[in-house]
Amino acid sequence: MSKAPNPKIFKPMTQKKSLQFLLLGLLWLLFSIPVITCGAATCAVFYIAFKILNDEEVSGIFKLFLKGIKQNFVQGFLMSVISAITIGGAGFFIWWILKESDRGLVLILLALAAVFVVLVLNIFTYPMIGRYENTFINMLRNTVALSFTYGRQTLRMTGFVAAALGIAGALFHLNPLAGFASLLFWPTVIFYIVSSFMAWIFYKVENPIKYDENGDPIETETENETENQNKEIES
Repeated sequence: MSKAPNPKIFKPMTQKKSLQFLLLGLLWLLFSIPVITCGAATCAVFYIAFKILNDEEVSGIFKLFLKGIKQNFVQGFLMSVISAITIGGAGFFIWWILKESDRGLVLILLALAAVFVVLVLNIFTYPMIGRYENTFINMLRNTVALSFTYGRQTLRMTGFVAAALGIAGALFHLNPLAGFASLLFWPTVIFYIVSSFMAWIFYKVENPIKYDENGDPIETETENETENQNKEIES
């Protein structure tokens, strides 16, 4: 496993990185057509996305994508089954509530909470499978732990993803042709949003703050490098 990307959300995108993310989105669409490979394809996207964000040399994206599918196929498939069940269940719950206008505020809030939980589950688990090697049960446990530990970033990331999905849904509603055309782009946008936030979270997990015997934080090598760079800029 490569080192975690630098802890900065939404790094500036170069033309090369933008094209690489666009290619990942198109590959995901292609390999999701058989349905059974959809979960593994999602894991493969994040397997490569973190390398791109970490400024690693990524050559042969198609070959790397196939490698990501192969090594994450079983867990990706299991996660896709869970995704289908949770998303389908949340969708049915919302449909049931909207079917009658007198369901009450409590049920509406429960529906929103259910959608939020489903989004968090699906947003966190695929990137974790793509980056780490662990048992599937531990992946799910870590998903819960990280989503609570980094609650603020979880809310922000989920909000961005929900907004992107809302825009895509609005396009389909206003103009089905425009909606289908947007399929070429919105997976790329969502993958970039999620991988950027998750890269920040993974960095914090893999580079925990250390404290001395007095309880004061010990500066890490990265922090020292950043401080030196700032001094060079100021001078």
